[in-house]
Amino acid sequence: MKVIIAGGGTGGHIFPAISVAEEILKRSGTNEVLFAGTKKGLENELLSKKGYRVEHISAQGIKGKGVKKSMAALLSACKGVSDSMALIKRFRPDVVLGVGGYVSGPMVLAAALRGVPTAICEQNSYPGVTNRILGRFVKKVFATFGESVRFFPRGKVVITGNPVRSDILNAMNPKEGSDSMTILVFGGSQGAHKLNESVPEALSKLGRADIRVIHQTGGKDYEPVKNAYAGHRIEARVLRFIDDMAGAYGEADFIIGRSGAGTVAEITALGKPSLLVPYPFAANNHQLENARVLERAGAAVIVEDRDAGPGNLYAALTKLLRKDKLTTMASNARSLGKPDAAAVIVNEISRLAGEN
Repeated sequence: MKVIIAGGGTGGHIFPAISVAEEILKRSGTNEVLFAGTKKGLENELLSKKGYRVEHISAQGIKGKGVKKSMAALLSACKGVSDSMALIKRFRPDVVLGVGGYVSGPMVLAAALRGVPTAICEQNSYPGVTNRILGRFVKKVFATFGESVRFFPRGKVVITGNPVRSDILNAMNPKEGSDSMTILVFGGSQGAHKLNESVPEALSKLGRADIRVIHQTGGKDYEPVKNAYAGHRIEARVLRFIDDMAGAYGEADFIIGRSGAGTVAEITALGKPSLLVPYPFAANNHQLENARVLERAGAAVIVEDRDAGPGNLYAALTKLLRKDKLTTMASNARSLGKPDAAAVIVNEISRLAGEN
């Protein structure tokens, strides 16, 4: 089976794609995966480290731009369809899967026009414009949340969950029976300034000696955050970027973070209780919608970004950081998890390719 996976731009699109690729390749030595991305996307760095082949096509975002930039983006998308047609002709895939990002649109549309079976992954509870359009053309829509079903044609949606990397799925908490509590703070690969600014002071107000922290800051806030924890005498491992995310999850008893689809998938698959501060400028405010799914299930508590000062975070944490509360939240989070998402998606892809 030969599969083109199209998407990129952010880790939230790329890491699930890698999970699907791993599952495809482990099933047969004759299976092949080709990634389609853009020259500027994060996919080039992440995928090259994994040894995957990436072909580039033209694509850029349209939404929220002025007339001139929107026209340029539209022309880029048209060229992207042409680039995709040529790539499909060379590689001859059995299936094309779109995982999100600008590049997903032209490639999936080109495949559908050429009669190649197509599918998309919808990672958020509120789908973006591109996926809502592509949903009319593809054979299958692999959704993370049941809340997104209403946006797509009936009969096409399969609730699979969002694929999580195997190393993270294998993350284990080694501190069984320990009296200490480890809080993992992260706001995506670039960090989150609001969390960097507020969390150290909020934790200092708790006055608890049993708390230790792992905090990913991104590059800009590293020194101020490191100094803040030292000033508050809180035991903290402050990192610009967490290379070993599986290890960090394994140590964590509680998460403070944003609520991108990838983060939500990881913390539910692992059953981690959380306080979520959705990124307020996400398209269609989808991070808030994602977080609400967890909050309704009793797996997380939301503090919106505009309210996420030290005082409000302290008030929320005071109520949350109790052993009985965390145990219940962890169980509720685990009930939402879909650790077999990649396997379910590859089963469906195989059927589209005509395999048993």
